Amino acid sequence: MVILAAFMLLSAMPFVQADTYDPLYAEIDGPQVVATNSVTMYTLVMFGGPAEAGVGNYTYKATLTGSGDTNGAFFVPETVEPSTDGTFNINLTAPAEAQMLTISIECRSTGAGQTVKTTISFQVKVVDPVILKATVKNTGEVAVVGVPISLQVYQDGEWVEFHRDTVDLAAGQSYQFQYNWTAMDLAPGEHKVRMVLDPSNEIVTFEGGASVYETTIYYKMPGYDWVNTLMWVLVVALGVTIFFVWRRPVKGRKKR
Repeated sequence: MVILAAFMLLSAMPFVQADTYDPLYAEIDGPQVVATNSVTMYTLVMFGGPAEAGVGNYTYKATLTGSGDTNGAFFVPETVEPSTDGTFNINLTAPAEAQMLTISIECRSTGAGQTVKTTISFQVKVVDPVILKATVKNTGEVAVVGVPISLQVYQDGEWVEFHRDTVDLAAGQSYQFQYNWTAMDLAPGEHKVRMVLDPSNEIVTFEGGASVYETTIYYKMPGYDWVNTLMWVLVVALGVTIFFVWRRPVKGRKKR
């Protein structure tokens, strides 16, 4: 998560005193690492400047550049109509190519005949994710609500959770689970990962088999650009779960 902030005060008109309002302050909140082709929301907050001294408004203009092919990348809306509310939600659509993006935002506070500007810039790393997929089907006759799904990786002699989600399933309903893992703290090599359904055993009662699905991934290792290591099938009281792992192939190398 990145929170970047900046402030600046520029006087544009002599009849409004600078001390009648605070400096313009702006910050952007959102992740520093995203997966290729993902859509991620960032929150821009502005306050201060002449907009807070009376009837005024805030606006911004954003630009995006990249170290590679940015085709398909967007940071929208790039600009907005003036608003008295200094909080804006902006969506980053990541490109298909892994690279470093640089986003610059010119922030403006306007009021009483004055405009104050400040610019904040931040970088977002776009990576090819490890993609975890699962299909969960409730074959029971009753609905289940809030069944936890825990994704874990084995590091330093213990299982460490890196993502948690929940699923609601009506009777007979299927849920297509997918998580794009950016795995920035994962060293290249062989790693064990697992998915645990209802880790506290508080919601689902399993009949036969385990609620833990484990496999091995080969992260950033030559010759393992495409891995479909294992398909698990577990029959439980509420349904059948199939879980498999695959990783995006690296361009220019053949699948194995």
